[in-house]
Amino acid sequence: MVLLALVIGLLAVSCGSKKSVTGSGVNLSEVSDAAYLRGVVANAPDFEEFSAKMRLTASYGGENISVGGSIKMKKDEVIQLSLIAIGIVEAARIEITPKRLLLLDRIGRRYMEVDYDELKFFDDSRIDFYTLQALFWNELFLPGVKHVEGNDIFRLDVNRGEAQVTLTSQVSKRLCYSFLAALKSGRLEESQVHVTAKKGAGYQMNWSYTDFLPLGGQQFPSKMNLSLDGTEKPMKAAFAFSRWNTQVEYEPLSVPARYKRVEAADILKVLLAL
Repeated sequence: MVLLALVIGLLAVSCGSKKSVTGSGVNLSEVSDAAYLRGVVANAPDFEEFSAKMRLTASYGGENISVGGSIKMKKDEVIQLSLIAIGIVEAARIEITPKRLLLLDRIGRRYMEVDYDELKFFDDSRIDFYTLQALFWNELFLPGVKHVEGNDIFRLDVNRGEAQVTLTSQVSKRLCYSFLAALKSGRLEESQVHVTAKKGAGYQMNWSYTDFLPLGGQQFPSKMNLSLDGTEKPMKAAFAFSRWNTQVEYEPLSVPARYKRVEAADILKVLLAL
């Protein structure tokens, strides 16, 4: 599950509220905690579709890949990543839906398909499709919640710093979600998942956002960085988006009959050699 974890995480309030809380030039640094939280939620993208060219750079224990590709997303339906080898050949395609994770190795004619509860890190972290969606859409997330809105915000504790505000949800004794947002704008700059194992070890995933640019009348991060510690070897991935759009032409991914089902580690060996 190494490459999949690297790629996907190793990988809003009402319109009236949005207009009253956020907007160009609005300073959230002195509003109440509840108003600040609503401002962070309201910064989530309004558009329902997203597509872009993508450069993925990833590393796992000394092995590195840097490939081009593309990303397509339809809110609450799908996240689809395409990885291109040698600039022209699609080497792999990854499709994330509410029901499954599917990875096709185009070169080796193999595939991997799993449910979320089959992945230990996802199961321990209570990560599902809507969590992954929120990570790629630059949004807050909470376990068991499709979209953070309304009274969901009161599950988050607010701790203000000089330039950032830390929002924390202690899900359980061993699981904590944290978010870092800009003090004045309420823009989400980093999401974190902390998992402590029974014996004291654990995982930590950091997903950060930089280089915000205009898209669909809002600001959206053109770069995202993922790091995952606590696994057998540390993992890192960086996504850089360009030529983006808020419209998507999408066809569901299907597995060709001639493809062989394998474990993710077998596909990883091919992809790291690109």
